[in-house]
Amino acid sequence: MNGLSKRMRGAAKGALFALQPPARDAFGHIDSSELRGVVIRWPAVLEWTPAKIWVEPLFRGLSARMQVIVDDIPQRLKGTVVVEFCRGDRVHRVSLNYSDDPDLVHLGKDDRSSSPLALEFKMQFRNGGYGNDSILPGGFVPGASAFGSACIGWYARRARQLRDRRQFDYDVYGRFGLGFATEIRTRALQTLQNQSRVHFYGGATKVNFREFLREIAGARVCLDLPGNGPFCFRLVNYLAVGACVISPPHGVSMPVPLVDRTHIVYTRPDMSDVLDLCEQYVNDEAAREAVVSASRDYYRRNLYWRSLSDYYLRTMLDRLPPATAAASARDRSPVYRAGHSPAVDAGPGWQGPPIAPLHAPHDLKGGIALKN
Repeated sequence: MNGLSKRMRGAAKGALFALQPPARDAFGHIDSSELRGVVIRWPAVLEWTPAKIWVEPLFRGLSARMQVIVDDIPQRLKGTVVVEFCRGDRVHRVSLNYSDDPDLVHLGKDDRSSSPLALEFKMQFRNGGYGNDSILPGGFVPGASAFGSACIGWYARRARQLRDRRQFDYDVYGRFGLGFATEIRTRALQTLQNQSRVHFYGGATKVNFREFLREIAGARVCLDLPGNGPFCFRLVNYLAVGACVISPPHGVSMPVPLVDRTHIVYTRPDMSDVLDLCEQYVNDEAAREAVVSASRDYYRRNLYWRSLSDYYLRTMLDRLPPATAAASARDRSPVYRAGHSPAVDAGPGWQGPPIAPLHAPHDLKGGIALKN
């Protein structure tokens, strides 16, 4: 991709982000006064380049709220992006743990660093936790689209409109590659393909992202199955469109738990009742559409990129100590504040500033600054 194409793509992407509405303050209001003297330093190079799929929504959401500086920050932890939350004269290292392994956490184990982690957000947060209240559920993201994982809300608009017409093409939908969770995915697909009680559509072949969203909208019920981890992008895509999702229990938790028979329908752990539940919700329109409505609202309040990043920011503001009195006085100095982006107050009706690419001495790929 040449320089002009990159700039045009960046401008289009920035426009899409700027058009998306603010969060609903689901995790608590963030006032501009709380952001004085607060800066987040973001790594220029990620430990694993594809990690941008998981962390771009956070980068975008935080950048819409406050000053985010792309800088050289060593990244030595597997499955994790380490950022620095700078509050006056205090620097707190925060882990954004996107690893699909629910048992992999780093807080309290990062012995090689002279500055230990202060907080860890774990996306595949194990039910029951880790015995450390500084390791917190990190939510999950919708995966990649042509303009990055934070643009699902824009792409899903048309699919939501189609879903609201309730002109269904099939009863149950599920499309899964067999490279991950092969046994459970193969068994579930065989169960649904070799029966006549409901009309199943999907299988193991792939389609492009927009077609995938249209297929979600054409189904009364959607099946979720684990991938490389218990949560996978498909679940968040379902919720973003609004779907009656039937799934085996995940074994991991969101910051706000998904409630069985409200936001989602859980099968027995062995999925022995998956066909019965599919048939039940295919035929019970009232119950099915109640789940659809609740799932869409859950996404908007909790997993929409601005809502999820607000949860991270609200948590960091609440959990990480404020600056000393001397540092606070320095932060208010016009000299210290020079060059900082003005803090914003996301009150009712606030639409947010235009989100432009950060001007950093690194190439911006997919919204995250990377050297490689």
